[in-house]
Amino acid sequence: RVSMPAPVLIASPVAAGRVGIVEAVGSGDDVARGAQSSPDLTLAGGRLAGGESGDGGSEDNGSDAAVAGEKRRTTMLDLLKEWPILACCVATITVTGASGSFEPTLPVHLVDKYNLNSTLIGVIFIALVIPNAVIGPLAGKYTDDERVLAKVAPYGRFGFMIIGSLLEAVAVACVGATSNIAGLVVNLVFVGMLGGIAAVPIMSTMGVHVHRMGGDAYAKVYALFNIAYSIGVIVIPTVLPPIMNAVGFAATMGVTAAILVFGAIILAIHPTLMLLRHGRSAYTGENPRVFL
Repeated sequence: RVSMPAPVLIASPVAAGRVGIVEAVGSGDDVARGAQSSPDLTLAGGRLAGGESGDGGSEDNGSDAAVAGEKRRTTMLDLLKEWPILACCVATITVTGASGSFEPTLPVHLVDKYNLNSTLIGVIFIALVIPNAVIGPLAGKYTDDERVLAKVAPYGRFGFMIIGSLLEAVAVACVGATSNIAGLVVNLVFVGMLGGIAAVPIMSTMGVHVHRMGGDAYAKVYALFNIAYSIGVIVIPTVLPPIMNAVGFAATMGVTAAILVFGAIILAIHPTLMLLRHGRSAYTGENPRVFL
């Protein structure tokens, strides 16, 4: 007399949202191997077909949908309530606005003071653009290095943005105070480099914070970055030419430097409060507190 193995039913999810049942006949070892290779499969002990239960009833995933619906999705307003995200948005506006401030003001200054033509003005702008492109990959490398970030804890990536913004503010002010072409070009090189240091960590900081929040709002936080970027490159370069007409180029660069300092202050508020509250020792050692 040969004993036949009992039928074993394997449930697999289907696109319609119901549970489809596949009947498999085999030994217990075979089923165990199948379940191990597909951990999402559920073993059942009754005969089901086409979503019907053994007692003739139907089973749907209404309860699963209710459970999934209970998880509230992160909104853009929720993101803005997070101080690190809000600070990064402010920094995006100030850093990009400072970079864009030269486009409507510097050509006018170069024509009025040095009587340069459009070709030479374009060449001078190279001093601003190329250093920014060169420093970007280097800044990205070190702002993702956990060993480097640990040395400036709890500021972390914010430390790069703060230092970059403050030093860029000094370089921008020097551009306004320069009285010759050579000095202006050198200062523009530093503006480009320091602007890259301030700007590069912004997106990675926002992404890391969203990941720690649960990771369901990457697209939303990127949208916030784009909105802040647009505000920076539209609003600040638009309001600076009237200021320049009223107070001159040097004072306008001073206003731009003040905007960068304001962004650096906003960036420094949260990590400074954490440093005062917990002390730096809380961010070093075997079980350090997390920071960005």
